[in-house]
This record gives sequence, C-alpha cells and structure tokens, in this order.
Amino acid sequence: MEIKLIHNEKEYELAMSRLTELMDLDPELNTPESNELEVWATLIEKYESGLHTPESPTPIEAIKFRMDQMGFNQNDMVEYFGSKSKASEVLNGKRNLTLSMMRKLVNGLGIPASVFLQDEAVLLSDSKTDWSAFPLKDMLKKGYFSDFKGKLSDLKLVAEEQIRAFFERVPGSSDLRPAFMKTTAHGENDKEVNQYALFAWQVKVLEKCYQQPISSYEEGSLNLDFLKSVVQYSFLDEGPVLAQEFLAKNGVYMVVEEHLEQTYLDGAAFLSPKGNPVVALTLRYDRLDNFWFTLLHELAHIELKHVNKEHKVIYDSNLNPEDTNVIEKQANDRAKEAFGLNESDLMNVYQYSDIEALKRKYKISASIIIGQVRRIKQDYRLFSRKMEKVRYLFDM
Repeated sequence: MEIKLIHNEKEYELAMSRLTELMDLDPELNTPESNELEVWATLIEKYESGLHTPESPTPIEAIKFRMDQMGFNQNDMVEYFGSKSKASEVLNGKRNLTLSMMRKLVNGLGIPASVFLQDEAVLLSDSKTDWSAFPLKDMLKKGYFSDFKGKLSDLKLVAEEQIRAFFERVPGSSDLRPAFMKTTAHGENDKEVNQYALFAWQVKVLEKCYQQPISSYEEGSLNLDFLKSVVQYSFLDEGPVLAQEFLAKNGVYMVVEEHLEQTYLDGAAFLSPKGNPVVALTLRYDRLDNFWFTLLHELAHIELKHVNKEHKVIYDSNLNPEDTNVIEKQANDRAKEAFGLNESDLMNVYQYSDIEALKRKYKISASIIIGQVRRIKQDYRLFSRKMEKVRYLFDM
C-alpha cells in the first residue's frame, strides 16, 4: 500500500487496516515494517485531528468512550488490564497504562493507536522480545529494579516497562545487544541456558562498571607479565580487592556480580561500549582458588583476543582446567602459566607444610597451590579445610 496523506474515509479505513497488520507482525525496532508503522500512525493521527476537535481525548477518555459504546463495565476490562483492581486503578487515573495494556486495547477494542501516541512516541510495535522469559523473581530479589515497589505478581504485569527502565539507566547497554543470542557459552551444556538472563546479567555488570573510577586502557598492555603481576596480589590477605584496584588503574574493569538463575555462570569477558575490557566473576563457588583461576582465565580471554567483533562476549560456566575446547584450553593454559607453578613441585605435596613452603617460594596464595595440587592429583578432597573463602571480601 502506497504511503501518502489520508484524504477521505476510505483511505482512512485502508490505513487503519494496514496499521493493524503491521502491529500484528510485531516488527523489530528500526526495520522497514517498524518505520512504516510509525509513519502510518502519524498520518492517521493527522487525519483524525482534522475530523475532531483540536483537543484530542486522553487515553482514559477514549477507553471509557469505547466501553460506553460497547456496554462494558470494569469487570469486562479485566482481560485488558489483568485484574479488577488494576482496571479500577487505571480507569481512575491511579495507575499508568502499560505497553502491553495499550496493545490489547488497540487490537481488542479498536481504539486508534494514535490515542496512545499523542503524548509521546510509544512504540506499540516493540521487538519480538519475550519479556516474561527474563528471570523476574531472581532479578527482583537481586535489586535489578531499584525503583519498583511491589510483589512479583505486580512485577509480571509491568515486566516490559521495568526491564526497559533497567536497560535505560545503564548508558551503552543497547550497544551490548548485538552480542545477545550470539554468545559463546562453555560448561554445563546439558543445561538449557536462559539467554535473556545472560543479557540482563551483562547489563547489570556494565552498570557496576560505571560505578567504578577507571583509567584509560592501552591496547595490548595485557600480556603474560601483566597477568603474573595480578597473581602476586594473591599473596596478600585482601588480594582480590587490591587486584580489582590494580586492574582499574590499568583500564580494566573487574566486577563481581552474583549469577542469575539459569545462567550457571562462573565468569565472563567482554569489552565495554567505551572500549575498556571487562572481566566479571559471579563467585558461584565460595573458594579463593576458584576466584583466582576464574579471574586469570577471563583476563586471558582478553589478552589472547578471544573477545573481538565476531565474539563480543564470552560466558564461562563450570570452568574445567582440562577443557579441550580450543579457546578455553588456551585461556586455561595461560592462567596456569601466569601462576608459574612447577608441576613436579605440586606432585611432591603430601602435607600442608609442603603447601606453606611453596607459598613462600612462589609468593602466591596457598589456596591457589591447593587448587593446582588437587588438579594435578585429581583429588578434590585434598586440604579442603585449608581452602580459604572469598565472598566476604565483596560483601556477599
């Protein structure tokens, strides 16, 4: 259908029909169909403004007018608003209309989309995002919706608005979208990973990045010597926190953010929209050796340029030091190389005094040595009581 100004009722009906078709397609943003929808909405609004008084009805006035035409009461509006109480609150101006409500009213009651577009450019033709697929319960529990006051049942009714608001408060989060659904995840492949949860977690990590002071990053500054410098902080009691500060002064974000359910994450590596490398850890396992191995593993992904235009982010779950995946093996080998431990020394460990001797020799954390001894000897019960914890350092 040719896009042009509407001059009569017949053209108006055709335009409304086309608008409805486009809305039913639910096109993604910035596609030809999405752009066409916005143009038709504007043309229809212009035509309708010439037929009626200059003062257009408010959305609530339009809804009540259509209810009166159809003989509907508030009980009849439950399917559009979700419940009797929500219907009452919306119709009395105590609750804002959500985008999902608007779509139902346009499609179900035939209220012109222009009524909802008059105050601001509300995109009724949103992308085909399944907002209910986000782990809302876990996101609510972990503070993703800082301004939301209510129960999970209330959140489900306004999931789209709240998730959009969460994304909008993190500058550059939209720049992460190309990585969404195109990521490389390693680890527990027998479990279905929730890609929506992965993306939400990555945005949360980016939000935490912006709360940290950061120096400029010099391309290529990450090398084996740099990784070894990071490992040296493990010798200190507050080494993990000091390593975070050291990385920030070298332009690298290090963020600790608890994983969301259905992600099974240990860590991730990606580039921020500003170009600074980001290494993120979940501390899913409260062991100091796991912290240092995951940190060095993610830094290795950055150093070895595994994160690039093709692979914008690497998610790692259930890290296995013996992983045979090519890039995972490379990152594992680089992390072990950065530790600098001689395997023959590790094989000759039989009691904790041997661990302490190696700690003094290599000037690194005893927990790292324990972790590597376990790996070499394939016995993960060794020195369990001596393994230090880490979450408390990050108030977790």
